Amino acid sequence: MNPALPARLGALRRAVTRRLGFAALAALSFCGPCLAADRPRLDGARRWACFYGRILSTAAWQSLDLAVVDPDSFSLPPASGPVRLAYVSAGEAHESRWWWASASSRSFIVEPNPGWPGAHRVDLRSDEWRKLLLDQVVPAALAKGYQGVMLDTIDTAGYLESKDKARFAGSVDAAVDLVRRLREDSPGAAILVNNALPLLERIGPMIDGVVVEDLYTRCPPKGGVCVPTPKAVSQAKERALEDFAVRTGKPVFVLLYSTLPERDERWIRAAVRRCLKNGFRPYLTSPSLTRMGRVFPPREP
Repeated sequence: MNPALPARLGALRRAVTRRLGFAALAALSFCGPCLAADRPRLDGARRWACFYGRILSTAAWQSLDLAVVDPDSFSLPPASGPVRLAYVSAGEAHESRWWWASASSRSFIVEPNPGWPGAHRVDLRSDEWRKLLLDQVVPAALAKGYQGVMLDTIDTAGYLESKDKARFAGSVDAAVDLVRRLREDSPGAAILVNNALPLLERIGPMIDGVVVEDLYTRCPPKGGVCVPTPKAVSQAKERALEDFAVRTGKPVFVLLYSTLPERDERWIRAAVRRCLKNGFRPYLTSPSLTRMGRVFPPREP
């Protein structure tokens, strides 16, 4: 399927809906199933990785069921191998991106994220920002051969709205609308969201699964010793994730962070067991995500 086709069809559907109403959208819906049928299924993906380095060995690549990688730096191997999803930051703009020069002076840039040098939080209500994502960033990734996207930093919307309700009212609604528009534009693309637990009840039908960080382990973004997530935080997240999984039947993928020396410590092994017991799919890696981590279940010798 032409990677640009879903985006063009989604734009057409929106334009017709605005002009003629939902009856016209229903008339166009005969095209939807044929495109949605091409969407990769993620429910069978057990061995997965989130990797922001440049290259993986052929053996490592082909051992995976699902891979989330950075489309601006990763050397994508031939089509054989795992389901391939492109990292897309929905709530932050980074100075390293190919489109940064055209975005750096726009009004949707809100503030730097002090935890990640070069990253800037954005206003998800901005039509300019959503147009950049939906008309340029996502189509560019799909055109490279990726089968969908993982939306990171979409929880920026909730952070800004809770920080300054008067200034950022409606940000969470805008985040939900962004996911809706992405699904309309790209019915054949798989969509994962990272974190965004407060949004899951609203976006659950539109996405194909969720990724979560800091569920059982947490690490300082700039390096340092990793520690277990507080029990109350883990339990609250578990409840939200279990509700999502039961309600939608869609998978939960867990990023477990640790440093290399910590990887075989008892509390890390316990975190892996807890993931598997709850039906979640763990991937154990370092916070930088630039080295291949530990995949579960391990490959048989």
